[in-house]
Amino acid sequence: MSRSSDKKVIAFVLKGYPRLSETFILNEILLLEELGYPLHIIAMRNPGETKIHGDVERVKAPVSYVPDYFWQFFGAFMLSHLRVLLRYPMSYLLALHFAAWRSLKRWSSSTIKRFSQAVYFVDRVVPNAQFGQYYAHFSHGPTTLVFFASWITGIPYSFSAHAKDIYLQEDEFLRQKIHGAQFAVTCTGFNRKHMAGVAGQDAPVYRCYHGINIEKFTRNAALSRNGKPPVILSIGRFVPKKGFPTLLKAMHLLKEKGYAFSAYFAGGGPMETELQTLIDQFDLTANVQLINKLSQEELLEYYRKADIFALACEVQPDGDRDGIPNVLVEAMALEIPSVSTAISGIPELIDDGKNGLLVPQRNPEALAAALEKLITQPELALVLGKAGRETVKQEFDNRQNVIKIGKLLDDAMKSPALENRDFRAIVKYS
Repeated sequence: MSRSSDKKVIAFVLKGYPRLSETFILNEILLLEELGYPLHIIAMRNPGETKIHGDVERVKAPVSYVPDYFWQFFGAFMLSHLRVLLRYPMSYLLALHFAAWRSLKRWSSSTIKRFSQAVYFVDRVVPNAQFGQYYAHFSHGPTTLVFFASWITGIPYSFSAHAKDIYLQEDEFLRQKIHGAQFAVTCTGFNRKHMAGVAGQDAPVYRCYHGINIEKFTRNAALSRNGKPPVILSIGRFVPKKGFPTLLKAMHLLKEKGYAFSAYFAGGGPMETELQTLIDQFDLTANVQLINKLSQEELLEYYRKADIFALACEVQPDGDRDGIPNVLVEAMALEIPSVSTAISGIPELIDDGKNGLLVPQRNPEALAAALEKLITQPELALVLGKAGRETVKQEFDNRQNVIKIGKLLDDAMKSPALENRDFRAIVKYS
């Protein structure tokens, strides 16, 4: 798809860039650029990760960082506030009033901080770019920034919502962000239903799966165990919503029944010490190995030696949950028979008994039974693996899904600027 050189630039706003755990965002950037969309990445912080994906080098878009620490850059922030006040006096004061009110009402500096970052962005980045749209990933911090930037400048915004950014946010503020946006996309039908329930069924919220590059995830050959114990793989940050303790309990039950296996948990995170303690407690030291963060290239090596993929996702008491974990899509694309839990958007990917297995969350007995089924019924495992890849090919091709996002962006940028939009009718002081 070719596009004219004077095409309006899309401000692609992220919480951090580059991030190893957000391969789906990197893939979206690369595909949008391949389709001819000019991007300018705006990151609210530099994660400073020592390991990054090799594909980051292929990104053509310039990157601008908005300072995250107000007091450290106090002078720069104050100068930006003054200049934006002089340039956009009425919209600046109205947006400031709402941000200050919301922060005082909740005894939290979060909203006023995002407002200040938006002001810095409007002052330091916007004048030097021909932005036709602000597009944010995640409906909390990044979308709060573009919400205020749009209010001040009149340049329209849109956003992509994912998981905890939806469920850990006040419904009222999420509603305001949806109503202020030209559109919102989210990665599961489950999320879309929730967001439409918050903002109204006519709200411009669209389901758009992340997807993967299916050609990149191709099984070299069917695995043959040759009498060796099966390899079980699980990938995800070591955080509560991934359910690793439940998976370890299930593996303990398998071992008690006499099954031999080896397992890799890849991801790293704050629960690493707790998980290692459970491994020792369940006598799984010889079976389970914890691995830190891996690049996409390194993960592929582990995928290709796995016989079973397991992910024991859970909904947390505060509402935090996964949508459709990308690692589950990747595993199924590689024909690895997969088992997960029937929460959130996962049943949109796995049709229990047809292309994978689903079990209730926090149920190690059911999870152990599903793993046992895949270990003892290799013919079933093979059928589920092949069906899983077909599902991914049909529904989770990232190129087709990014084309859908591109069309939404095209339509949004054809609309007039929003100088006359009354954000006071959108926000609610309560």
